Order: sequence, then structure tokens, then C-alpha cells
Amino acid sequence: MPAGTRPAGMMLPLIAALALAPAKPTVLIYQDMVIEFTDKDNNVLVAKEIASGLDAVGKVAPVSWEMSEPAVVAAIRSGAIRSWEATAKKDDVFKVSRAIGADYVVICKVLRKGGELEGDIQLYRGRGGRTVWDNNAKYSIIRNGKLDIVSGSMTIASTWVAQLDTIPFKDLPASRSLATPDPGIPTATHTPSVRIDSAPLASGRKALREGKLIEAVVFLNDAVDADPMSAEPRLALIEALQQAGHPFLAAGEAARAYELMPDRSEFLIVAAQSWIDGGQTDRAFEKIQEALAKDPKNAAARTIFGDMMMGRLDFERAAEQYTAALAIRQDPETLYKRAQAYALTEEFSKSVEDLEKANKLGLSQEPEIATKRYRNNVGVLEPVIQSMAVAFRNLLKEAQSEPGGSLKARTDTWVLRASALMQYLDRVTPPLVHVKSHEQRGLAMNLLYQAGKGLHRHLAEGGQAGLGDADLLQIEAMRELAAAKSRFESEHAAPTPCA
Repeated sequence: MPAGTRPAGMMLPLIAALALAPAKPTVLIYQDMVIEFTDKDNNVLVAKEIASGLDAVGKVAPVSWEMSEPAVVAAIRSGAIRSWEATAKKDDVFKVSRAIGADYVVICKVLRKGGELEGDIQLYRGRGGRTVWDNNAKYSIIRNGKLDIVSGSMTIASTWVAQLDTIPFKDLPASRSLATPDPGIPTATHTPSVRIDSAPLASGRKALREGKLIEAVVFLNDAVDADPMSAEPRLALIEALQQAGHPFLAAGEAARAYELMPDRSEFLIVAAQSWIDGGQTDRAFEKIQEALAKDPKNAAARTIFGDMMMGRLDFERAAEQYTAALAIRQDPETLYKRAQAYALTEEFSKSVEDLEKANKLGLSQEPEIATKRYRNNVGVLEPVIQSMAVAFRNLLKEAQSEPGGSLKARTDTWVLRASALMQYLDRVTPPLVHVKSHEQRGLAMNLLYQAGKGLHRHLAEGGQAGLGDADLLQIEAMRELAAAKSRFESEHAAPTPCA
């Protein structure tokens, strides 16, 4: 046999394999460009990155919206495409799709809006135009105080590629090109594994520990890009965004992660917590309901449900949710929260018991954790104290104008509630940074309590002196409360002191 020729017997299996190998579905990728009458073009290109990413995955054959694409060139030469424009209407995109025989069409758009990149993507059937899948994205990656458009666009593109791969294209085989077999004796080979770069994750965690939040977000974005299907870098990125004061970005990142990894319900939990931090309790409630529907015994979901009830001042339902969480898993933080709920429903003995148990179980006293816990506590206490102050002022006005009826019984109840709240405040240990405002808040509550006792004496014994003193005390209490709130906000802006 002449050198360089292949035996016919070896060629036949190759020809058969090529004939039987299924063709990859074709995807036409078009990026919609928004024309604005401004000096700056806010469009951010991602179509090429999406095409490159899909090609690397190997499940589909991407075709970019370019005249140089072989499929487009062939359609133009055959007359199937009679004209070509760099920008097109949706109908024209589908005409091109039919001309080249595309199975799918991707239409995407990414714009720079202020300090963020916002994008959306739709996947359609190539012929019928039926929507198969869509997604929205929002990213804000900052480097040296400026929006990093390159990193942001790459992150959006890689996220969309990963979602396309794992959602609409999940059942497609990763088709590989068949290499021509060598006629010689085959040698043993191994398939090289893809090495995930762990450096960005380690660097991001280090920056997070050191409080360098901008650096942490940048590194952790890179870590997510390096391993998009790993939960660890995404959870770290979400934590960094939360600490950096971007709850909506954190919630969006958690939602994207859950779409890619629907078996990881912790992403629903952190999304809910982020929405709560951003004041969007309705959206948080949706995520918690979704998490509990998947797993009714999710202790973290029950705890956050309790936090939401605390925010709505529904302390009894909050205690019920904390109790449900503790039945699943004993946790010192949840015990602390239930102690708070019990104190605010005047079940003081239960509150003290929970606080003691939380400390025995190792309630963290790390400065950052203790400070965050206390600030969350104040976030609940402030409206409670304000509500009690308003209720007392109403009792006082009623005593001045129309005393009698159930006023004395309602005043007695108010005094008991104020006493329980004071005892609870006495047992809450503030972090160093908030000692002054805590003392001032305690003074305000004590003045309000003394005003309540004065009103109680007036209703029991009569006379105008007690009524006048109660009025003066409640005015002074409101001044101290306002001063405590102002001081707390000033302390909040100060750095957290080390232990």
C-alpha cells in the first residue's frame, strides 16, 4: 500500500459516523441597537461574546449578524437574502433566519444606564418565532471609581451563555467534531480536564475580610466568570454586594444564580434577605414562599419569614416562625430573634430564657456581627417605641377631654407593655459604637414609662398635677427619642470599632 494512503476499511467507519452524526441546531444571534440622539452611544456589544461562548459549549452552531458569516454569504449568493443592513427590524431578522435555515434566533440588547449595565435577551424558534426563553440582566462592576464596561459585558454574556446551556439547550447533546483516525497503532490518551482558576475567589474572599468591598466585587465577578456553575463564588459575590450597600444588585445576582442552579434553594434565601435589606418586602415574600414550597423544613426560610413579620410589627407571627425554624435546627441567632419577639409581646421570662440559651450555644460577639445584629434590632425597636409614644399621646388627650370608660384599663395595659420593653432594653448589650444612643433611647423610654405611671395615678386618684406632669414627661421623652435616633444615625456612619 503506498505511503500516506488509508485503507478503505478504516475510512468506512469514519464515513458512516459522519453520516449518522446529528447536525447541530443553528442559532442566529442579533443585537438590537438603540439609537439615541445624544453624543454618547450607550449600546454595549455582547453578541460576539455570546456566539463565542455558545461555540465553545458545542451544543449549537452560532451565526453572528455579519455579512462575512459563511451561512449569510451563501444565502446572499443564492438570492435568498436580497439586501443586508447592519441594523434590522425584528421581522427582517426572522426573514434572514428562514433564509439560512436557523433553528433558533437570539435577540439581545445591553445598554449603559448611569452606573449600571442593563440588558435583556430573548430566544425564539427560528421559523415560528415562538418565544422559548428570556432573561433580564443588570450589573454594576466598578474599577477605580468608574463603571467597568468590558468586565460587565463579559459577565452578562457569560451568564447568558451558561443559562442558555442549562435551561433551553439543556437536553441538546454537546456535539463534537470527529477527528480523522490515524492509521497507525492507537496510543493511550487522556482527556484534559478544564482547570478552574481559584485565584480570583481567594483574592475576593481576602478583600471581603479586609473590608475592601470594591476590590472584592471585582475579584468575585471574575471568580463567577471562571466557574459559573459553582455556588461558592456566587454566594461570596452576593455577600460582597450586600456589604457594599447594593441590595438590589445582590438580589439580582441571587436570582440569576438560582436560574442556573435551581436545586440550590439558598439562593432564594439570600435573594429574599437582599430584598428585605432594600425595603422590598413584597418581593422578599415571593422568594420565601417559593423556598418553603420547595422545602417546608427550610430553617433559614422560616427565620427570614419571621424577620419579615417583625418588620411588620406582627411579633406573635414572628415568634411562631422562629419557633418553627428552631424545631428544625437550633441556632443562636434565631434564638436571639425569638427573644426579641417574646419581649415585644410581653413574654419576658421566655425572652430571658432564649437570650441565655443563645449565649450558651455560642451567640457570636464578633464586632461586625454583633453590630449588624444590634442595628437590625434597633430597626424593629424604633417603630415600636414610636408607636407606643403615639398610643400614649392619644391616651393623654383622651384623659384631658373625655376621661372614663375603658381608659384606665387601656392605660394599665400600656404601662405593662412599657415596663416589659424597658426590661428588654436593659438586657440588650449594644456594641461600643452605639452605647451612647442606646443609653439615650433607654432614657427616652424611661421618661415615657414615668409619664404612663403619672397618667395611671391621675386616673386612679384624680387631681390635675399628675396629668400635667405626664404631659411634660412625654414631651421630654419625645425629645430624647429624636436625639437618640439622630445620634444612632451618626454612629452608624462611623467605622465599626474592633473588639
